[in-house]
Amino acid sequence: MVTRTNIEPKNEDDCMINLRLMKKTGFYQILDPRSQKVFGHNVFQCVSVVQMTILLSAAVIFILNIYYFLDDINIVMMYLHVVTSDVLSVLKLYCILQNADTIWNCVMQTSVDDLSYGYHDRRTLEDGRLKSKSYSILIIFMWINLVIFWGMAPLFVTNYFLNVEDNDRIYRYRFNVLNFSFPATDQFYNDNFMIYYSMEFVTLALWGHSTMNFDVLLLSMIITFKYQLKTIANSFSAFDFTHDDFKNNRTQIVQRHKESESMSDFKKLIYDHQRVIENMRKIYRVFRPVVLSQLATESFIIMILSCIAMMNYFNGMSLLSAMNLRLFAAISTFSLHIFVTCYLFDDVNEQKDSMNLALYSSDWTPSNLQHKVLLLHAMRMNNAENLRLQVTKNRVVNFKMFTDIMRTTYSILSVLEKMCANKA
Repeated sequence: MVTRTNIEPKNEDDCMINLRLMKKTGFYQILDPRSQKVFGHNVFQCVSVVQMTILLSAAVIFILNIYYFLDDINIVMMYLHVVTSDVLSVLKLYCILQNADTIWNCVMQTSVDDLSYGYHDRRTLEDGRLKSKSYSILIIFMWINLVIFWGMAPLFVTNYFLNVEDNDRIYRYRFNVLNFSFPATDQFYNDNFMIYYSMEFVTLALWGHSTMNFDVLLLSMIITFKYQLKTIANSFSAFDFTHDDFKNNRTQIVQRHKESESMSDFKKLIYDHQRVIENMRKIYRVFRPVVLSQLATESFIIMILSCIAMMNYFNGMSLLSAMNLRLFAAISTFSLHIFVTCYLFDDVNEQKDSMNLALYSSDWTPSNLQHKVLLLHAMRMNNAENLRLQVTKNRVVNFKMFTDIMRTTYSILSVLEKMCANKA
């Protein structure tokens, strides 16, 4: 159940996530419970519902369009690509709207000053904040570049047409951004091409906006978790259990019935660790269905677009043609996105696994029995928390998954290449 207790930000500039960038894209306002409301509803969330409706309508049009191009396998595969991309972007928006309060509370706990232990090395957190902001800019640039590439291509490709056969007559529609099939004659469509172009470009931009915002949030949260865990691990490994004995050497009788300072600090470290793990658990629970759908969908898209490019080549179209360059831009973008996602999840998995080593590396040997019991308890808790973004019971999202996806794609394309070469 989504919590309705919203955490107010202490200082938004201290959050490891690039909130300034999120404000410029409107994504921050979707999550912020203080955003402007109309009849009790967040205005930006209402706009997102309209955005979802437009994208869903486009998906329905694509599905209907497949019927008209059943004889052209290239066009059918192209429509399958845009349908899956479209539905995935709707799923991302729906996930965010349904879990806005939970996501907001998790984001507000990513401040560099949010950890309770007072002696953390803040430089590690600052490095994480810089990396989070750098990856946010990379993701935005990546998707905007793809939108521009796909959006501008029809303005340069003027000699390619979609052929629709109806009642023994062939209609030739000029190549467009998404190639909707409108109930209009080819002459009317081609004469008013810029109007139809604008409609399709807006649809593409809405898709890019929803995709971009989700990915910025997800990858920024993963980077934040990695560097928070790294900061805590460094504090664990550098922890000195005996410093309180030296401080209180002359006041042992007075301090005997009070909790030692070292015990208190170590408990704060354990508390910080458990808070980060709990935040990870919430984010994983919210985003798991979308991330798994995204990896499957993008793998499917890479295979489809690669097949289209290969068949275009064997049909006599140059690999450097605008049509194929547009496909290569999409293939490289989706491949890079899968790589970054799998790499960052693998990174945070390795950091979490190294926590026990950090605990063991602390100066615990001269400590008293109470310290050792607390240390053992912390190690057992870390072992018991096998938190992973799992695809199946025995398969997790990590870098190995990326290599498996690329290997499978290569195998399928190799078989297809041999088939096309034999037919040529």
